[in-house]
Amino acid sequence: MRKFEEIKRNFKNKIDDKIWKYLIDRKSKFYLDLAEKTDIFNLTTLDDVFKNHPGFKIESIYLAGGMDKAKDVGAGWRSILENEFESYPGKKTGLPEITITDFGKFEPKRIPNDKYVDMFIEKTEELKKLYNMPLILNPIRKEMDRTKDKAFHKGTIAYKTFTHETTAEEFEPTFTNLRKTMSRSIEVGDEHLVRLADCIFLGLNQAAAAGTYAELQLQSLMNKPIFVWMTDEEWKLGQTKEDPYGGFSFWTLPHISKIARNREEMKTLVKTIIAYSEKTTF
Repeated sequence: MRKFEEIKRNFKNKIDDKIWKYLIDRKSKFYLDLAEKTDIFNLTTLDDVFKNHPGFKIESIYLAGGMDKAKDVGAGWRSILENEFESYPGKKTGLPEITITDFGKFEPKRIPNDKYVDMFIEKTEELKKLYNMPLILNPIRKEMDRTKDKAFHKGTIAYKTFTHETTAEEFEPTFTNLRKTMSRSIEVGDEHLVRLADCIFLGLNQAAAAGTYAELQLQSLMNKPIFVWMTDEEWKLGQTKEDPYGGFSFWTLPHISKIARNREEMKTLVKTIIAYSEKTTF
């Protein structure tokens, strides 16, 4: 039995290695070729994006960005962006009202909420028929554990107070429970949304951390566009004297399709995305 399991593991490892080698080599070639073919600061056109991503349609957009390190769980900039997309005309959906923080309650045109986010993962094409395009996929709207489960919320607060002096007994069961919840219902759900979305819209600020970069790397292996909005205008893209270890990781720079450096540029980019989505989706 042990020998069989070893053979099975070795076979699986060889298959995995071939798949990952192909994806990594393809990614390297794609972004090297793309470097001089996109004008990332011209937010009035997506012609360059469509030209270099054959068959691309803007039917769904995943909102990536910091959550665990953000004071508001990353809700603030996402609400602003949701409201910006919702401000454009669309058919009445008749779906249950949703709340966009600071903007009130709406019958959603483009924003799946709660069970409808899960439906996008399980029944993607069926869900699309209910909304206007592009769908705005906000991970906060599906993460019941992170935002509504009191035990998980209490655990995250406790975890952030742990130090090297905290005993193993104090770490448990909080540490294991957090790991289980992240693996069971948060990490995997977010990764499936990234897998299925046509592109990413990244809210870039100092709260972007491990989860954000993991999502960006997953997206880059699939060669999908990444749109960026620098949501904190006081924060710099690169390192500064005040923040010598800050800034945005160079690792992700080659994968950016368009970058908005402030709120007004974000509005221009959203307007352009809406226009191209209407051209390419039916």
